[in-house]
Amino acid sequence: MWEQFGNVMDMVKKVQQYVSQAEEQLGSEHIEVISSDVVKVVVNGQQSIVAIEFGAKYLTADNAVLLQDLLVTTINSALAKSREKHQAAMNKLAGELNLPNIPGLF
Repeated sequence: MWEQFGNVMDMVKKVQQYVSQAEEQLGSEHIEVISSDVVKVVVNGQQSIVAIEFGAKYLTADNAVLLQDLLVTTINSALAKSREKHQAAMNKLAGELNLPNIPGLF
């Protein structure tokens, strides 16, 4: 029985290493979303904002509300794409490790 427990613990450690490597790789990947040529948001695969850029010709006091709305929309779109990329990487990892499909595992 203890032998099986040791095997399970080894497997858990291996899975943790693979997840850590996948998370590190996702942190270095960048996802860019551009709303027309007005706002560009760059996030990484860990859903952190890396950069926000505005088209210079759109930076006026008159369009502040429009820019705020575009920024929120663009960030949400970038984060959604980042989550998709993250989930795909975790699903790939689970497949490579032959892990059962357990909801909430990753």
